[in-house]
Amino acid sequence: MSEELRQALGSILEAGYQLSVDGFEYLKTLEAPLLQETVNKALYQASRAEAEINFIDGELLRKVEVKDTSRADFMAPILGGIMKSPLAKEHASEIKVLNDMPPESSGDLEGFIDYFRSRFENISKIMRNRMDMKDVVTIGRTLSMPEKTKVKVIGFVSNKRSSGSRLFVELEDEEDSITVMASDGETVRKGLSLLMDQVICVEGVKFRQDLMIAKDFIWPDIPARQAKRSEVPLCAAFLADVHVGSLHFRRDLFERFINWLNMEVGPPQSRKLASRVKYVVVSGDLVDGIGVYPNQMDELEVSDIREQYEVSAQLLSGIPDYVEIIILPGNHDAVRKSLPQPTITRDYAESLHDDDRVHFHPNPSRVSLHGVEAFLSHGKALDEILARVPGLDFHHPVNGMELLLRCRHVAPTYGSSTPIAPERSDRLIIESAPDLFQMGHIHVHGVKKYKGTTMIASGGWQAQTPFQKRVNLDPTVGVAPIVDLQTHQVIALDFNKLG
Repeated sequence: MSEELRQALGSILEAGYQLSVDGFEYLKTLEAPLLQETVNKALYQASRAEAEINFIDGELLRKVEVKDTSRADFMAPILGGIMKSPLAKEHASEIKVLNDMPPESSGDLEGFIDYFRSRFENISKIMRNRMDMKDVVTIGRTLSMPEKTKVKVIGFVSNKRSSGSRLFVELEDEEDSITVMASDGETVRKGLSLLMDQVICVEGVKFRQDLMIAKDFIWPDIPARQAKRSEVPLCAAFLADVHVGSLHFRRDLFERFINWLNMEVGPPQSRKLASRVKYVVVSGDLVDGIGVYPNQMDELEVSDIREQYEVSAQLLSGIPDYVEIIILPGNHDAVRKSLPQPTITRDYAESLHDDDRVHFHPNPSRVSLHGVEAFLSHGKALDEILARVPGLDFHHPVNGMELLLRCRHVAPTYGSSTPIAPERSDRLIIESAPDLFQMGHIHVHGVKKYKGTTMIASGGWQAQTPFQKRVNLDPTVGVAPIVDLQTHQVIALDFNKLG
């Protein structure tokens, strides 16, 4: 089997499909230059089909087979020594904002109640739409049932404690509460991952008036499905934590990244990849900010917040003019610290606002990039999740992201180290299963697939800080995850080595 055929088979399996026998035989007849693009087009058609497709067969491959070898080499910006127009320049941007719920701020008690009611109602609705949730009842109904009745209830986790080998969870809904006890080893293990204030389903048995024995904890979770794909083989770079203005900002690596986007550095194959980059996403902490932590002024090269954004604008101006730039705020940016964070305003970043290619979005945001849904968030809540949940750690933040996907919420715990704004509606819910899910904040790179979603934990562009050294965190510096929007392959380019 040729290496090209092996890679094509890998693309099909990674996308969640199987290859039929006649499909395999047909692929073996294709020439290497045409093989991967034919598979990419078949995957795109399968992801957009009205009826669910599980097998890539010969009939589908024949329909989409690429016959023009000059078109098949879509990655080549250079031909015979003559520079061709980059593929990304030939296609207009397609950015659609998918979350447009307006903020409804409220600092009174009623607003606080509305916030949690909104969370409970929306996540409960997500769960009740599942086939295995049709028999869910309220806690009040459970309290009135006879002992030893099998039951499923949905509620908030209001408290959690261990006693010997047992785990006790207090569960609340809008009207009532009940105590849930888990003693089975596997159930206890799952229960230890529960987060305060998250909405969960418990399957178990009514034991006595206000006690239920848990047989299973069921997360809202995302469904397994085929991810949507771009029809055009364009790419997006998913960055975070640039920290312009910090003494530790690795400007040399970031400028090398910009030079790469201009196809000025890297081997030919890498430059071909650069020609396909249509979007650059910065999910928070573009700048280092002012007064974010004690004695920060001692670690700043640029000590004025507006000047930090001005320097950022100068750097980003070097990105090719056909590349669109999406910027979200993080906890170091000039916006409120409470989630959800509004967009960075013109008052602080005038030059960036004057750049037509720059799109400011709130944190978190749901956007569509050439038909691919991306859920973007800075990831501040990862601090407490990675520190408190057994089995998670700061060296693998992508595992914490998976837990948030299962919770269907960006920051489930209210009143902890991640401040949440008192709003009447909860805008931190992950309403639909995204094709791409990105977070930063931890400064450690990682990629993982989960039920059709590609999760990207972005590293940073800041060398190890004194704080990171004290807590023994070795950051990933100068690595840019490049995502092929057609195949969802993630290429992690290390600009410490690329030159």
